[in-house]
Amino acid sequence: MADAKSDPFAMPNAQSILGMDPSQLNETFRSMTQKSMEQSKEAYGRMKAAADEATKALESTMENAHQGSLQLSKKAIDAMRTNAELGFAHLDSMMSAKSFAEVIEMQTAYVRKQVEMATDQAKEMQSLTQAVAKDMMKPGRDAFQKATNRG
Repeated sequence: MADAKSDPFAMPNAQSILGMDPSQLNETFRSMTQKSMEQSKEAYGRMKAAADEATKALESTMENAHQGSLQLSKKAIDAMRTNAELGFAHLDSMMSAKSFAEVIEMQTAYVRKQVEMATDQAKEMQSLTQAVAKDMMKPGRDAFQKATNRG
């Protein structure tokens, strides 16, 4: 019988192919599978935590947007109510005018007051809109900073 090294048709043994004892193959495979599962669970946990944080940030953003929208609507309604009340008060005062010159004077004063009031209302709305936008963006900005600090 020929030696396995000299026989070109001889089957090589499993240890020389795998570089390890075949009896340990099952244990090595089990160990690799277990390590892979642990890494997958850790990755899933991180992904789930990030998704939960993103969901909370979105919910917070939506709540802030809703509250801001209510504040803006209330401010706009208050402005319209004030404008309407001043308009009716102006009409009442116009009815008591004694001369055309007095009507012109009242109208001029009313228009000047309306322009000043509209300017003040626009400034208030702008300020409130900026505050609402800032509040609305805060949860997203905080989540972003938290994510970038973690990474």
